[in-house]
Amino acid sequence: MDLLRLALERGATARAAVGHLTSLLEEHGQADAGEAFVVETAGTRHWAVERVPPGKGRNISNGLSIRTGVESCSAGLKELCVAKGWWDGEGPFDWKRSVGAGGRAHAKLDVRGRERAGADHLAAAAGRVSDGSLPAGDVAGWLGWMAGVLRDEESGICFRSTHGFMSTGSQISWLARGGGHTASHFFTAASDPLVACYKRWTFGDPAAAAGDGLAGDGGSLALWRRWRSIDLAGRSVPEAMRRALLEIEAEAVSAAERGGASEFSGSVARELELISSFAV
Repeated sequence: MDLLRLALERGATARAAVGHLTSLLEEHGQADAGEAFVVETAGTRHWAVERVPPGKGRNISNGLSIRTGVESCSAGLKELCVAKGWWDGEGPFDWKRSVGAGGRAHAKLDVRGRERAGADHLAAAAGRVSDGSLPAGDVAGWLGWMAGVLRDEESGICFRSTHGFMSTGSQISWLARGGGHTASHFFTAASDPLVACYKRWTFGDPAAAAGDGLAGDGGSLALWRRWRSIDLAGRSVPEAMRRALLEIEAEAVSAAERGGASEFSGSVARELELISSFAV
């Protein structure tokens, strides 16, 4: 999604966007397990960057979140904020307060809603790291924790269509630093992670790219449509089927611990078979 956004921003035509996307992918790859940054934009050309230190977590939620931890920003941004009266030019530069609230103190500057819930989840995880119950290299532990966060409906993190708005899908990426683990990416290929299971994909695996005999998307579009038809029909997933779906997810997590090739298309096929009785 991040590469797609860059391609859309840089490409004047669809073909040009494809060229930008593929060149960025070839030059920079998909992800960096060693360093993380938050990049936020405002207006048409201004931006700010915050570095996430090693061992720290960070969440964002559909809004400006960088405060005074600005590592770098667009040329002329601070001067503009001074000229507009959004910043006095002397105290710490608060990105969110300056460009998001015109320099004024405002209740909306506080972390709340989904962003607050995400921050609370991260704080709880940090506590578990400190007490040793969630070691840094515990693949299954971290993936299970993240899946739980993304399934937190009460906080609003999990968007279900029953709330009048839904996400297109849900994704978790495990980017291991050393240890011989292959980077693993988990996709629901469905809007609702509370019913669909996470399935593992490893980029660069020829079998996964070919779809193992399924459509070029590994069958994910068919699965998404099937789940959507179930949702629109108001059908509920039986508990026995839910347990079977979670078994597929558990196998995907176990595969991530071992490393090796992707099982995405095979998992999609199994999930499609399980929910075939819900065809509408």
